Formats: sequence, structure tokens, C-alpha cells
Amino acid sequence: MKKWNWLIALLVYILVVAQYLYVAAATPPVQVKVQPGENGQVIVESVASGYWGDGRLQVGDRIVEVDGKDPEQHYTVRHYGWLERVHEITVIKPGMETQTLQVQRLPIGEALSPLFAPLAAAILFLIFAILLRIYAYRDPSSFWLAVFFLFTGAAYLGGYTVNRLEPIGTLLFEFVFLMVPIAFIHFMNRYLGRFGERLANKSWMIFFYVCMVFHVGVTAIRELVDRNLLTWESPLFTVFFALPNIFAVLRLIQKYRKHRSDDLNSLFKLTLIAHTLAFSPFIFLYSIPRLFGFPLISVGAATAFLLTLPVIYLYMLLTRRIFDVGFVLNRFLYYAAIAIVPSAIMALLGAWMVRSEHFDQVGMVRLFLVFYLIIVVLLFVKEFLDRNLRKTGKNRLSSVGSFERFSHHVSRVMKREDLERALEQEIESTIKVSALAFTNWEPSMDEVDIDVLEKQERHRLAQVLREKAEQLVPGVVLSLPRGICLVIGNKDSQVYLLWLDDKANHTRYNPDERNWLSTLANYSAIVFENLYLIQGLIGNLEEEMNKQGDTPSWVLRLIFNLSENERRRLASDLHDSALQDQIIWLRRLETAILDYEMPQALNTELERIKEGLLDVIHQIRETCNELRPPLLMEMGLIQAMEQLFMEAQMRTDYTVEFEAAGSTEVLDDEQTLAIYRITQELLRNASKHAEASRVYIYLATNGEQFIYQYRDNGVGMNEEDAADSFSHMGLAGIKERVRSFEGTFTWRSKPGAGMQAEIMLPLRGKI
Repeated sequence: MKKWNWLIALLVYILVVAQYLYVAAATPPVQVKVQPGENGQVIVESVASGYWGDGRLQVGDRIVEVDGKDPEQHYTVRHYGWLERVHEITVIKPGMETQTLQVQRLPIGEALSPLFAPLAAAILFLIFAILLRIYAYRDPSSFWLAVFFLFTGAAYLGGYTVNRLEPIGTLLFEFVFLMVPIAFIHFMNRYLGRFGERLANKSWMIFFYVCMVFHVGVTAIRELVDRNLLTWESPLFTVFFALPNIFAVLRLIQKYRKHRSDDLNSLFKLTLIAHTLAFSPFIFLYSIPRLFGFPLISVGAATAFLLTLPVIYLYMLLTRRIFDVGFVLNRFLYYAAIAIVPSAIMALLGAWMVRSEHFDQVGMVRLFLVFYLIIVVLLFVKEFLDRNLRKTGKNRLSSVGSFERFSHHVSRVMKREDLERALEQEIESTIKVSALAFTNWEPSMDEVDIDVLEKQERHRLAQVLREKAEQLVPGVVLSLPRGICLVIGNKDSQVYLLWLDDKANHTRYNPDERNWLSTLANYSAIVFENLYLIQGLIGNLEEEMNKQGDTPSWVLRLIFNLSENERRRLASDLHDSALQDQIIWLRRLETAILDYEMPQALNTELERIKEGLLDVIHQIRETCNELRPPLLMEMGLIQAMEQLFMEAQMRTDYTVEFEAAGSTEVLDDEQTLAIYRITQELLRNASKHAEASRVYIYLATNGEQFIYQYRDNGVGMNEEDAADSFSHMGLAGIKERVRSFEGTFTWRSKPGAGMQAEIMLPLRGKI
């Protein structure tokens, strides 16, 4: 049924256009107004200039025959009082004999030359309708948009042929002209139906059809029966055409106000702008200035703007999304505001220099220099305004805030899922998208694995990606039939993509958004590449470990270095956040105790809280010192260990005997830190498990190795039991740390005999 609707509409349009062309080419326009005379003759009352009658007939000529008949019997003379659509005229001129004039048909090119502009418009609208039939025939609103195009094209052409005084052509013109706004309302009803909206209900549509049928009926009576009947009807033609147009504009304004804060804002804003662009030039640049005698543009240029309406709606329907009208409008208003003052200055200077008596080659150079200076200043002003707008956050996408936030999030990413989550959160917090999905794709795939898309769309998307395979490099943003995709990374033949659906407000992604997304894609591509390299490194490590059985020493050293870096970061966070906050609250509490009078019980309780805060501050400081040994590298290992022993003896009941033979400067920073950590662990073991009262530590070097000996008088333990004991995981950690430097760790212990341990580290220069 839809196919027949399209065929019928196109056939009717072709017949209407053919009828118009036949009327235009049948005879040249005569344009002579006559009035009844004596003896069946008619007298020429006026002759329009530029037509066939101009120069051949004059005011006062008596026409005695038209096409061999009494002139009063000719249809246009009798019905309209105009001489038109004739082939032969017999006329008696004042003081002359009878003369017969032949109204010969003009060559087809000359006959249709006045119709070039409307005929071109009619053909253009026909092309629009054919495009809709080819690309959007499944859309229920496309048929009515095509009808709107066809009626508009027919109205363009009919307006230039209605002066031929042909009743059928006149009726067709008035019918198609009045149907233009009605067809538009039909289209908007169907188009807005997908969003749950309507422009006009059934009652309004019936009213508009009644008005149209009433006017065409009355016109038919006047055209086919008597022009003197129902003369009051003529002004209604303008009224009946204006009513649905005004109604449509008012309803669009109402819809825009209703949806100005939701996703349909851009849709109704664009429709209002389309109507403004279509009709404003005709009203404000031609009609109103013409009342004062100086139209700013010609009527042809003014009516050309009416093409804005069909072009925009054709674009909306074929693409199923609209360009970001808010972005375009803001940019236009911004540049329009900047250009006002320079344009006025340049216009005044140009007018003054042109009127100058000495405007010669030197004047031209001066004019160029002045205009050049104005443009340079304008560019500086624009740069200043752009910079300040970015600082005030008017353009959220051009500010660095989003990138700083995203880079902060991805700095903690450890796996691909974390990267996806960070990227998804950043995009959804900035742009309203209907849906997004991460997917892997390779050219051999027939469809893209995106669940929200229908099967046909997934196939189409895979086809587009194959066609653009050379462009699929990390950081690229590609436009797709539905939505866009960001290339995050590639691995072998696979491409890792982020697909973004069309925006929730049905607009296209504007240039700022595309640049912002491209930058995010580049950030993400770097992170993805690092994750891929880390994944490959871990795979290689696992493979190497499976071959060797034990973890390589360099891997252990890497793990311990990472652990130390994390300790330093945690100590810094504790010191800069929790510790400082505790100190601030302690100072405020001390100030409150001193400055305010309070009951003794409350004062005592606050003093107790103060002491608790001091204990917490001390514990945090101790934790920070343990996580990050204070001045270890600056003081050296021996002094740092002496400080450690002093603090340990203050907290515990054992004493530490420490002896160092030779210098420890032969150790590098990593080895120094390792010895310090080993000492911490042994002291912790002596306190918690060994219950020792005396600890002895000895350091020495023999030129090739660093020697570390430990002995305590604790309770001791069975070495066999300690091998599987979780409580002695500290000894296993010491062993792994020593092995990371390719050293040896041996220990001996018996119940009641304490524990002895010896560490031998090869000096780095001797490895």
C-alpha cells in the first residue's frame, strides 16, 4: 500500500506540473485589460509592460474579434475582463483601419525562460521526494514529508502560471498552496510520534481541511460560474494559509518551552530556527523594508530562503539525527556579537574613504591598512575572550578539568575493566548518550558484538568498519550509520573499540565533543597499551617461573621495590592527611579547653580525649616512620639502625647489642633498605615470638660479601615445626628478600636455646 501511495503522489505531481507547463507554453502572456464597448466590441483599458501586448496594443484600441469570434464571448474577456490565451486579435486603432494581429506561440525555451527559477525549484523538490523514497521509505513520516515537498514545488510553479487566467490551473494552485502547511503538520505528527508527541490533534486537522475545502469550493464557483459571486472570499485565501502556519509555529514554541530542559530540546529548537530562517528574510529584509521603498534583498532572494525548511527536514529524516543546534547557535551568536563593532567601524571608514575626493591608489592602501589593523585587533580580542570563557568554565569540553579528572582515575587503573569503568563514567558525566559498549572486532567478523543493536545494524556496522579498516588506529573517532566509535587500542588483528550510540537529544556530535572524545581515546590508548605490555610481561614471567621452578631474583627485587614504593606513598598519605587532621583537631581542642569555662567533669573528659588524640598522633607518626625510615639514606645504615634499636628498647623489655666492623657504604640503596627491613622483622620476631631479653646484631664485610649476624636468647623453636608455621612467615619473607639479591640466609633454633641467623649478601660490584 505504501508503494502505491508514493506512485500516486508522484503521478499527481507530474500531472500538475505538466498542466502548468502546458498553460505556460500554449500562448505567450498578453496581459491586456479590457472593458465593454459598443456593438459587442471591447476597449483596451491598460497594457502591462513587458508582455506580448506591450507595443502592439494601446489604450483606447477597439477589439472587434478574438479568434474569429465576438470578443465578449471569449472566456477570459467575459469572465475576468482581461485579454489572455488568444491566437488572433482583430483591432481597430484610432484613426486607422482594421488590423489583425497574430499571437504566435513562442519557442519552447523562450516560453519557459520566465519559469526557470520555479521550474528548478519544482525539480529540486521532486528530487527530494525521490531521495526519501529511496533511503527512508520505511519511516512512516517520510511519505508526508515527500507530499510536503511536492506541494511546495507545485506551489512554487503554480504561482508563476496563475496569471494566465486558466480556472483549472488557478484551482490547482490554491489547493496545493493551502495544502503546504497541512502536509507539514501531518509530517510533524508522524515524526514526533516516535517521541510520544503530536503537533496537532484530529480536531485541528479536520478544521484545517474544512477551511481548505471551503476555500477551493468557493473559488471553483467564482472561476467556473461568475467572478462577481462571493467576492468577500478573496481575503480568506491569505487567512486560511496563515492559520495552520501560525498554529504550527505557536505549537512548536509551546513544545520547545515544554521540553527545553530534556532531550527533545534540540529537536524543537532546530524546527523553530528552520522556520525563522525560512520566513524571516522575506518578512524583515523584503516585505517590511519594501513598505518604505527600499527592500534590502530581491523577492527572488527572499523566497530562496524558503528552501531552508525542506532541506533541514530532509536532513533530519535521512540521518535520523540532527546537528547540535545549540553548539552552532552559541558559536554564531558569539561571533555575531564580536563582529558588530568591527563591522560598523569598517563600514563607516569605507564610506568615508570612498566619498573622499582623494581616494586613489594611496587611498586604497590606507583602506587596506586600516581594515587589516581592525582584523588583527579583533583576533586578539577573540583570543582574550576565548581564554576567559575557558577559565570561567563556559565550555566544559575545552576546559582541562575533564582531562585532569580522567587522568587521575586512569592513573590507578590496573586492568582493562578499570579502564572501561573510568572511561564510561567520564563520558556519561559529560555527554548524555543513549548507550555505549566496549567490544573487540576484527575484519573476519560478520557482525559487531553490541547487544543493544539489532542484527541488521550489527552487520551494517561490521561492513562499515571493514571499509574503514585503514583508519582504525588508536585515538581515532569514526562516524557510523548509528553513533560513533572510539578506537582504544589494537592487538594483532583485533581492534578494541568503544561504541557510543546517538546522543539522547538526537543531535550529532559537535566538533568540540569529537575533539574531546578523541583526546580521551588517545589517553585510553596509552593506558591500554601499557596494560597490554604488563599482561604480556606477566605472561612471560609465569612462563619463566614455570620453567625455573623458583621466582627469579630480579622479579623478587622488583616486587620488593614496588612494595617499598607503596609503603612510601602510604606513609606520605598518612602524614599529609590523617596526621595533619589529627593535629588540627588537637589544637582546636586545646584552644577550647583554655578559652571556655566548663564544668569540671566535662573538662576532665576533654583532657582524656586530648590524651587519646596525642596517643593516636604518636601511633600515626610511628607507623609513618616504620613505613618510611626517616633519614635512612641521609644518616646511613648504622645510625639509622641505632635509632631503630633505641626506639625498640623503649617499647620492649629486651636490650640490643650492636657491633659494626667496617663500613656499610659498600651497600647500594636497595641493599641498605633491605638490611633495615630485615632488622625490623627480626626485632619484631624477638618481641612477639621469641620473648627474648637480649639481642645481638653484628655487621661486617670481607671485601666480596656483606655479613649480617643475628642472635637472641629467646624461647627458640623446632626448625621442623617452623617450616610450615604461618606465624613465622616473617622468616620466609627475609629469605625471599635476601634471595632477591642472590644472597644466602641461614638460621638455627632449638627450644630454649634462642635463635641464630646469618645473612651473606654479595656486594653489587662483585656480582
